[in-house]
Amino acid sequence: MSFGIKRNLLPISIICLVCGSTLGLRINAAVTNGADIYCFMRNGGNTHEPSWEAAYQFIKNKKQGLFKTSPKQAASLIVEEVVQNPTKYEDCINYLGDLYTGESSSIGGNNDKDLTSEVTSSSHSAEKTPKGKYVDRYSY
Repeated sequence: MSFGIKRNLLPISIICLVCGSTLGLRINAAVTNGADIYCFMRNGGNTHEPSWEAAYQFIKNKKQGLFKTSPKQAASLIVEEVVQNPTKYEDCINYLGDLYTGESSSIGGNNDKDLTSEVTSSSHSAEKTPKGKYVDRYSY
């Protein structure tokens, strides 16, 4: 009698296994990651800071567990995702350095007037760091 039950469950378990794996692929195909958010916002015209904040918040919220994702780990995750899929993120490659410097790069040619006004405005608004003191820009 137990052999009959096992024989009836085998086709059902195979169907469940096949359906479950195809559903899992569909779910994974639509997963958003930190690189998607960072690159989408940068390509939309946002500067580094709001794009980074949104991507970092997403990465922190996505990771479950006892330990928090550090900003350096999150930046590495974004770089890793872009490097693994360069065709998907080809418009974002120029922004990767901003994850480590904190400055906002722009794609395209700037004329000297735009560059001068950008340097002037950033020098007035930048906070000065005391000499000899290390300030970690990722310490939130």
